Amino acid sequence: MDITELECLVCKAPSTEPHYGADVCRACAAFFRRRVFSRFPATCDQLGSCEITGEREVRQCKACRMEKCLQIGMRISNVQSKRDKHDNDKLKKKDEVSEKALVPACYSKVSILPNELQCSSTYDYNNMRLKSLHLNFTEMLQIRKVRFPKRRATKTLHHAEALTIFRKDVRLVVDWINHTFPEFSRVLEPDQQRILFRNFYMKWTVFEPAYLAVLLGKPDTYHLPTGDIVDEVGVYYTRHLCTPTSYSLDEVSRIFSPYWADFRKTLVDPVIDAKLSIHEFLLLCAICLFDIGLDYQSDDCIEFCQTIRQELFRELNAVCKQLCSSNSEDYCFRFSKNMLLLPSIQRGIDVLEEELQLGGLYKLIATRTDDWYSMVDGPNFKKNEG
Repeated sequence: MDITELECLVCKAPSTEPHYGADVCRACAAFFRRRVFSRFPATCDQLGSCEITGEREVRQCKACRMEKCLQIGMRISNVQSKRDKHDNDKLKKKDEVSEKALVPACYSKVSILPNELQCSSTYDYNNMRLKSLHLNFTEMLQIRKVRFPKRRATKTLHHAEALTIFRKDVRLVVDWINHTFPEFSRVLEPDQQRILFRNFYMKWTVFEPAYLAVLLGKPDTYHLPTGDIVDEVGVYYTRHLCTPTSYSLDEVSRIFSPYWADFRKTLVDPVIDAKLSIHEFLLLCAICLFDIGLDYQSDDCIEFCQTIRQELFRELNAVCKQLCSSNSEDYCFRFSKNMLLLPSIQRGIDVLEEELQLGGLYKLIATRTDDWYSMVDGPNFKKNEG
């Protein structure tokens, strides 16, 4: 097929060349660029069910059109800023992450970001897996900014609202992993990918909020990717119910508050004590992904995970050594505190699972532990032979 006969992957109009990571027409490329720099969030009145076509006389839904752009592989990080367009010096530094680029969604509430966000560490960052992990994390945060536009005021969420957000965010996390570890889908069979991700995503849903709680100085608050929060026990377990519960807000709070306190004790407090940098946080997340000893995990998968984990442990050791080079802290002690967070994350999951089971027992939530885990089976895991 001649390249001029290619169709735009967004609207099916004629496409002549790739734009921002996908084959699209110039109109959709221009639209994508405008939306990246727009200060005004787009919303869909049809709950995300709009059809995007090449009918230019029909007013297209901006939210659904942008969603389709992201689904077919257009990347926000490929869009140059207006200021950089004719600045050759800055083009040479396009892989560097600025502080401004790392503050969409809930991360924008962090008043002082760690220096590591500038990617200016003196260790061999450019040749580390950490660089890809970090840059793709930045990309995910930028896409979150589009998917979850910042509200004028922070909202306290109930259980059903939080679950809806996680169902949307899970696909972004899958893309972050696949872009950072292309061998994940190239080497592993789909069932093994799903086993690893299923185990990882539960850890992610407790570890990221704990890290954000520390960054934001609000250790008693659970933060979601949208920037919204969960901080009222009674509201979280009752507001979504169609019929009034037989329990008062005080009774609900008395039942579940111990679990919230236990979550802080088992995970948030250790994260506070560890004083994690963003680099340590990301490497620990990756280590959680390539876990071993999981049910139904194949020998080939275990061997693959052990190889990746060794690489990640070496990089984490280098990061700890770099962070301790300017003070009297023993980097081995810092590395040990990082390692102690891994069982803390697992204990955080144990608390969450017990809380879910109790919520089902009191008929305050319809979501069981199995339902929560099945949420991560939505993304399409497949083996990439390329």
